[in-house]
Amino acid sequence: MTELKQGLMEVLAKLKERILEVEKSSIKLTEQDTRQGLINLLFKNLGWDFSDFNLVKSEFRHKNYNDPVDYAFLKSKDETTPVLLVEAKALGVDLNNGKVVKQLCTYLGEMGVQWGLLTDGNKYIMYNSKAGVSFENQKFLTMQIKTVDTDDGLSLDELADKFIALLSRRCLENDEIQKTYESHVTHRHIDDALGSLLTTPFDTLASAIKKEFKEDRVRVDQNLKITQKQIISYLEFIKDEEGRIPIDTESEGAISEENILSSIASAQEDDTNISEMVSGKRKRITISDLLEVDLVREGDNWRFDYKGEVA
Repeated sequence: MTELKQGLMEVLAKLKERILEVEKSSIKLTEQDTRQGLINLLFKNLGWDFSDFNLVKSEFRHKNYNDPVDYAFLKSKDETTPVLLVEAKALGVDLNNGKVVKQLCTYLGEMGVQWGLLTDGNKYIMYNSKAGVSFENQKFLTMQIKTVDTDDGLSLDELADKFIALLSRRCLENDEIQKTYESHVTHRHIDDALGSLLTTPFDTLASAIKKEFKEDRVRVDQNLKITQKQIISYLEFIKDEEGRIPIDTESEGAISEENILSSIASAQEDDTNISEMVSGKRKRITISDLLEVDLVREGDNWRFDYKGEVA
């Protein structure tokens, strides 16, 4: 672990504690309080020196008649166009308010700056002015400090990585933020497409499955004709209450034979049936997973108990 990341993780933990303390005590922070007590500390630990007025400018104006933006970060003292603009609000202010969003995105457009950030010291919302005409299209990621290491947030390690990749001085000066942005948006689009594919109606998914039967990757009984109607009927049967195929897209890597065997053994030990094992908190297992590791084969008889219905 790098020194930068180690120090940042410690600061993020401290900031989370500070934010929760403020909320618990009902202290009302001003925008200036938020900048001094939360935002500045984060950026200092991302490599930005606030005493270097050539690189970090507060109340930055592009033209005399424009309202100033709270922070402008530059690559070097010879640069005239910032690499990042930051508009700060007091802790707890609604950052999705149309007026607030328009304020930042207007700055980005007028100054010709690609990367922008809205923050209240807890939430950090990233914008890419080149991603589209609408402000909503320009918004691409929200990070939150107070939910770190909770069920609703990222781990401390993951959040530190995101802040470094998007807001550290090194990554902004070297344009590494562009690669991070492209990777993030690509993954998000693939997730969206996968979610659409796995949500009723299942016509596109059924077509893909039928096509897969023609490939060598899937063993198929040549004497058995499986129609698209049958595939859709099966998908309708296994969908969840929200009309989606229950597949965990966030699990790390493919399910190994060892994981499958241990999951089945665990289910047998505590008398859990297969449907509970698949739909519960354990790692989800599909028939394809079992076929892939030769734990089941064509011709095997299966008994499914799904929501009280046995098939």
